[in-house]
Amino acid sequence: MISLDEFRESYINEDINAAAVNTSTYPIEVFIDSAVDILQNDYCLISGMEHCYYEFNKGTRAYRNMRIDAAYLDLPSNTLNLLYADFNDGEAKLINNEFIAGKSQLLINYFENVLKGFFVNAEQADPAVQLARDVKANVGYIYKLHLFIVSTDKLSSYVKKLDIPDFTYGGQKFKVDLDVLDIEKIYRSRMAGFEKEDVIINCSDFGIDGIPCIKAEIETEQYDSYLAIVPGQFLCDIYKKYSSSLLESNVRSFLKFNGGVNKGIRGTILNEKSRFFTYNNGISTTAAEVTVENTPSGAKITSFKNLQIINGGQTTATLAATSIKNNADLSGIYVQMKLTVLRDSDPDLIRYIATYANSQNKVKTADLNSSHPFYVRIEEYSRKVYAPISSGQIVQQLWFFERARGQYEQPLMQMTKKQRDDYKLVRPKNKKFTLTDLAKYANAAEMLPYYVSWGGEVNAARFHTNMLKQWIKNDDVFNELYYKELIGKKILFEHIGNIISDQEWYQERRAYRPQLMAYTFSKLVSEVKAIKREINYKLIWDTQSVPDCLDADIARIAKLIFDVIYDENRPTANIETYCKREECWNAVQKQKYDLSDECRDALVTHAEKEADAVVAKKEQKFTTGIDNEISIFNKGTAYWQDLITRGKSQEVLNYSDIKALNNAVNFCNLVYTQLSPYQVKEIIAVVAKLKENGIE
Repeated sequence: MISLDEFRESYINEDINAAAVNTSTYPIEVFIDSAVDILQNDYCLISGMEHCYYEFNKGTRAYRNMRIDAAYLDLPSNTLNLLYADFNDGEAKLINNEFIAGKSQLLINYFENVLKGFFVNAEQADPAVQLARDVKANVGYIYKLHLFIVSTDKLSSYVKKLDIPDFTYGGQKFKVDLDVLDIEKIYRSRMAGFEKEDVIINCSDFGIDGIPCIKAEIETEQYDSYLAIVPGQFLCDIYKKYSSSLLESNVRSFLKFNGGVNKGIRGTILNEKSRFFTYNNGISTTAAEVTVENTPSGAKITSFKNLQIINGGQTTATLAATSIKNNADLSGIYVQMKLTVLRDSDPDLIRYIATYANSQNKVKTADLNSSHPFYVRIEEYSRKVYAPISSGQIVQQLWFFERARGQYEQPLMQMTKKQRDDYKLVRPKNKKFTLTDLAKYANAAEMLPYYVSWGGEVNAARFHTNMLKQWIKNDDVFNELYYKELIGKKILFEHIGNIISDQEWYQERRAYRPQLMAYTFSKLVSEVKAIKREINYKLIWDTQSVPDCLDADIARIAKLIFDVIYDENRPTANIETYCKREECWNAVQKQKYDLSDECRDALVTHAEKEADAVVAKKEQKFTTGIDNEISIFNKGTAYWQDLITRGKSQEVLNYSDIKALNNAVNFCNLVYTQLSPYQVKEIIAVVAKLKENGIE
């Protein structure tokens, strides 16, 4: 098993330094992004944190030294989250109390300097400046600072407590929480397969002896269901403590008090709290485990393990926000709760519960089902389709699609050094991409840069929605050629990033690189389509590189994008917000650009591309048919006969359905040497019909 020292060396050299070289950026920037990812995905401590580097080391009597690397103003939990990324690629050292106190103070100093007006005359385009203005405008809503220190060094064993005193300014007291994630914690998270720690909520810790409940007598092996009445104060208190970690499965974002729903909830709390229970729709939750005790007054839930609010996040967050901002008395407010206690952690079941629990409202599902056949198919291609050998390579390599988190790292943990080296030789880390990465390249190529600018999960959800429509229509388009072109898009997307990083105009500001990349890619595609040509992604795959003749056009288009988003007359002051809006893309599209002759020579016609696509679809259709036949055969005779028996007994099957399933029986018994595409289609349709009627 890989040791901590080996992991540290690999993490610094391969995850950070090598990635910095590949993206033409600084290692500290890569590490900041990695630190954010660790917080959000490895430990699920915070969501929404974004790169926000700012440093001031010329302290004065008025303003103190400060530094932040990333931040997130979480108004629903009334918390300003600040990150310090400690990157040391030299010899390992120990983190002591003095170090922690010093770095924590730099983060607190940022907040203090903001309140003192440090950024009043600063350039608004800087992300730290925009954050400062948001903080200043909403300081009345903030009651807590949550500090994060992520380090490539190890926490000293002499550090026993991480308490940081609360901060007071202008008579207002701000609670300060601190989390330190050292290299050992990063290592442990990878060793554990990125499993987050269980969250146990004991009702007694929040001043109540339990929550009255009724168990629904539903026969199922997958879950137990309860109906309960929850005190509003309890919801408020647990949300204050655990904030967004309670809402990981929620498909809705909190909209402050701007939306009508939240205004209504707030109004009821303040003016008609006796009617809150009647007016409110309640919340839907899931949990891994609960403790139920029988008391003289009936059954009560006394503890929850991994409680998730999958519908009702706005209700919960508004209770907390109204309590803090308006000092609202929540006594007498009760919320109805439907609780599903899952006996296993089936992600599909959680997704369906979340989706259907929200279906009564105008909410689009924001989570992605990584088990969908589309992602499985991409994963399969990434394991068997070797990339052409590039200059300087010794062996053919694979692009590695990490469909589920930890797929790349987990095998490495149990390998010898020689095995790890061989594994990485064929599957280098710079060729790994995730589900959110896939969505980024695909949506940029579809000229949806404003979607990409929303970031990982939101953009991925939008990609998923669009993909599903195409999958239902004809899944044969997602074939080997699609996969190769997807990798071509990845190569082009990252190449655009490298070109942007090298530009003098970018070096001056070094901000909004992801947005510039997405918009440059989309604008290039748009201009290519305007002359009735297509980018030759297949050529990029074949050469594993972008033709040099595109570089000059990419650089000029990127400068055009830069000028648009930094235009002082843009309708939205915040650049990050502006890039998320379609009006930004419309402004970009209004900018005229003529592709160079050199660029045009590297393109292909639509007819040429379509000819390749037709062949690929036919091949995929054949492959899918073979795979379906194998699947039907592998299920065996007994499986199909059982479906016929149960379908008949429940009067679900008609004559044609029974005939289709008998074809499957005959195929398994070798009466038929193969099934026709029509027969396969019939069998699949009957299975789907049976599932809809509760027969698996």
